[in-house]
Amino acid sequence: MFNVEIKSLKVFANIGITAGERKKKQLLKVTLNFSYTVSKGKGLESMSNLKDYSGITKSLKEYINKSKYSTLERLITSSSHMLEKKFKLNKVKIKINKTEVAKRYGAESVSVSN
Repeated sequence: MFNVEIKSLKVFANIGITAGERKKKQLLKVTLNFSYTVSKGKGLESMSNLKDYSGITKSLKEYINKSKYSTLERLITSSSHMLEKKFKLNKVKIKINKTEVAKRYGAESVSVSN
C-alpha cells in the first residue's frame, strides 16, 4: 500500500457562515492524504498502474474553487467522497486551514480535518 500526502495546496473558495464571509474568495491551505494499492504483478513504472497526483490535485482545486458550502466540515466531507469515487482512493483525509481567519484571532492556524 502507498500513502500519499499533498501538503498546503493553495485554493481560493467562497466559504463561510455569514454572507460577508462568502462574498470574497478566501485563501485555503488544503492538505490531502490518501492511500492506494497496486495489484501484485503490476509494474510500478507504468502510470496506468499508479495514481495521477496531478489529476487528483487539479480536480480537488477545481471542486473546492467552485463549491458554495457554508462550513469546512461539509466541504471536507463532500470533497473526500468525490475523490474516493472519481479516483478510487482509500482512506482520504483532508485538512483545510483558513489562514486569514486565523490571523483575525491572533492564531497561527484555524483548521478542520476529517
